[in-house]
This record gives sequence, structure tokens and C-alpha cells, in this order.
Amino acid sequence: MDILFLIFFFIIIFYSIILHEIAHGYAAYRNGDATAYNAGRLTLNPISHIDAIGSIVVPIFSYLVLKFPFGWAKPVPYNPNNIQDKKYAELEISAAGILTNFFLALSAVAIFYILSFLGFSNPATTLILQTITSVNLFLGLFNLLPFPPADGYSIFTELFAFLKDFWLKIKNKFSKKKEYEAIYVNDINSFKHKSYTIKHIFSNPIMMILIIIVAVNVFQFFVPYIMSFINFLYSF
Repeated sequence: MDILFLIFFFIIIFYSIILHEIAHGYAAYRNGDATAYNAGRLTLNPISHIDAIGSIVVPIFSYLVLKFPFGWAKPVPYNPNNIQDKKYAELEISAAGILTNFFLALSAVAIFYILSFLGFSNPATTLILQTITSVNLFLGLFNLLPFPPADGYSIFTELFAFLKDFWLKIKNKFSKKKEYEAIYVNDINSFKHKSYTIKHIFSNPIMMILIIIVAVNVFQFFVPYIMSFINFLYSF
């Protein structure tokens, strides 16, 4: 039974990561970039998403050594030059994966309460649903950490750019000096370019593993609180 649960556990992790990546590709597709679609990456076929290191080696290593399984699928290809709405598309694409994981986690909780209300719940289904919630909640929250090349870093840079743009508009409104606009816009573009460069530096497997180890050590501080929250949700 333990072996079966372990297999099921890794299947949940793998497909949660796949859906996370598909969400990025679909969000890009909605905003005009069909790169992932044309590459056949908007599919549930695991063969299209397997990354030898991130999907196999790292999850097993992290589970055995750190007791904290994590990993990644092959990132979906993305060309920002094809994006139609430059203002909000980047934020939508960056947040799509995290929102998908949160949606899966909340869906599992909702199914648990529906089954409990109808009297159909049992220890096996509860364990399955709680595992789906735990895996996806951990994936979503972990990806929110502002470490490159995680989604949280992209979200942070986009929100920072929005705040700069907002400050520019406020400053122009009260100062009436429109020459600030070009300076700030160039500064925002430069900031985004630097963020893409930093993400590219950390995109190779070795740097990715190092930054994930750092992120895991930071994230472990929140693990007991997250587990308490999950146990509370399933204490009905």
C-alpha cells in the first residue's frame, strides 16, 4: 500500500507540474503567442513535458534527502515578442501556473466537502484529495517566492514595474513635467530587461538546483503553518 501511495503521490506531483506549465503556455496563447501551441506543448501527454533532471532526478533526490519533493517539467517555449497586450500579458502569463495550482487545491477541498455532505467520503478518498491539495498548495506557494527563475520573481518584477508606472503618472500629474515620462519608461524597460537576464542566468540546471535549495530552506519556515492550514481544512 505504501508503494502504491508513493507512486500515486509522484503522479500527482508530475501532473500538477504539467498543468502548471500548460497554464503558462495557454495564457501566452491567449495573448497572441502560439509558440507553445505550435510546439505541441499544450497537451497532457507526459512525454512532451518530461525533463530528465527536473522531472525525475530532482524529485527523487529531494524526497529521499530533504523529505520535501519538488521538481519541474520542461518549461514551455515562449516568445514575448508575439504578445499583443504588453501591459498585463506578462503578469497573466507569469501568474497562470500558480493560479492553476491554487485552483486544483481548492477544487480538491470542495470535492471533499461535497462528498462529506453527501456521506460518500472515506479515508481513501480523503487521503487522495488531501494529497492533491497539499501538493498543489505547496507548488503554488513555493513558486510565489521571488527567486529567479521562479514565477514569483516574474510576478514581482511585473508588479514593481506597475508601481513605477503608477508613481510616474502621479508625479507627472502634480509636477506637470512630462519629460519625466521618457526617463521612467526607459528605466522600467531597463529593469525588465535586467530581470530577463537574471532569469536566463539561473535557467541552467546547476544554478536552478542551487537556487531551489536556498528557496527550500526559506520555504521550510512556512511549512508547519501550511500543513496546519491543510489539516484544518480536512478536519470536517
